[in-house]
Amino acid sequence: MPLASECLVVALTTLGLLVPNGASDVLGDFRTAFRATRDPEQKHQQRLAALNSVKDFDDPKLGVALIAAYDQVDEELAKREGEHREYVLRLARNKALSIREGINDPRLLLEVAMDRIMALRSPASIGPIVEESLSNRNLPLTLRLECARLARFLSGDVPGPITKLLSKRPRSSGDTLTLLTCAGALGPAGEPALKTALSTLIHQDATLREAAFGALSTIGSGEGIAPMIERLESEHGHTLLRLTASLQVLTGQKISSSFKAWTAWLDKEGQDYIKGRVPLGQGKPVVQTRAPGGASYHGLPIEGHSVLFLIDVSQSMHVMMARKGEVEKAEPESRLERAFTELSRTLQALPPTMQFNIVAFAGRLELYADDPVLASPDQIQEAITWLNARKMNLGTRIHDALEMAFHLSGRGVEDTYFNSPVDTIFLLTDGLPIAGSKKDPPNGILRAAKRWNLGSQVVIHTVGLGDGVPVQFLKKLAKAHGGQFAHEKSKPK
Repeated sequence: MPLASECLVVALTTLGLLVPNGASDVLGDFRTAFRATRDPEQKHQQRLAALNSVKDFDDPKLGVALIAAYDQVDEELAKREGEHREYVLRLARNKALSIREGINDPRLLLEVAMDRIMALRSPASIGPIVEESLSNRNLPLTLRLECARLARFLSGDVPGPITKLLSKRPRSSGDTLTLLTCAGALGPAGEPALKTALSTLIHQDATLREAAFGALSTIGSGEGIAPMIERLESEHGHTLLRLTASLQVLTGQKISSSFKAWTAWLDKEGQDYIKGRVPLGQGKPVVQTRAPGGASYHGLPIEGHSVLFLIDVSQSMHVMMARKGEVEKAEPESRLERAFTELSRTLQALPPTMQFNIVAFAGRLELYADDPVLASPDQIQEAITWLNARKMNLGTRIHDALEMAFHLSGRGVEDTYFNSPVDTIFLLTDGLPIAGSKKDPPNGILRAAKRWNLGSQVVIHTVGLGDGVPVQFLKKLAKAHGGQFAHEKSKPK
């Protein structure tokens, strides 16, 4: 270690940011726990204890060790997840359920390891981690992105190697996304990435374009204003909303997604902003109200260009509930009737340019089409006929339904890069998730969804029917992925 770094470590120790007594032993035991093994299940408790033992550390060596630990567990987990996904897609229920037994523990380890990484605050710990995220393309992309976001704690003192890496031309989509994420976290100090951000505005992948919007909004350069406004004519759905929010942050204006309105502002006032006479990158995104009309599902607006409906057809969906909007004496309807009626209404309201698909789930999974289909009148009628033919069965395999959904959206494999054919998921259920004959822990499903939905690019909305709905789970799932939660109780007020 160079002399300057040694002095820094001594200073951090004096300030109480390191734990010198026994720290080397603890870190040695930590590295031992996360060595490659043929039987990772046997080391789960040892690894969990190792992660807990470093809970209060803030040490450069720990940061590096945590990255290596995450990478090791991710590699071990990827194989099992691949096997599980194969059986889910083949609808081999029993085999899929048996493999699930070995998936939850490593996912927990990844979550705890990530929590430890995100808890680091000293620049001496964060600098090497951010540098590693920018330079090591062999790391899982999820890990690279989270480490890149830690750059926000570097304040204005950005290490030279990071500045140099930001100015380099990225060699892959993953490199580009990591670089732009880091630049956005640094704010004005991310200016070396300005050229990459501007060139990525026209990239074919919406995920990368959105990362460029975000980076330009916080770097605060006037060079980004005109080309971002120009993109308003080409973007739509969630990407358009994210572009508008980034323009609002960059300029401080409260203009909606209207290209005409932004162009008028640019012509009238924009030059002062472009030339740096007005501070940039200090605005706040404004909640954009939805225009009247348009399709909706259980009161939730449908935006985007391709939507996937996950609908619960478990046995409990036979329970009756009051008819929506009917007089008090009207005959009740089953939850399944309500679900089918509302989905049929929604499909008929979709614009013909929108794509859709349906997964019916309970103890088994049933897929309407292999790929999303256009909402033509004939296709909608065929889908409604298919929907009404579904039969209730035992089980509530929410985890596997979501896994199938992310596979269909091109994001079912960790770190694979796709222009997603699905940008919105609606999950409807009436009860707790169940795998086989056991309750399926909701926290495990939340971990899995976060892993599948890199950067929350696919919006997940959730709908609960009846009174036995896992409200907190559905709220957390929607919130974590940019969506909303709707609840229809058995007896509406």
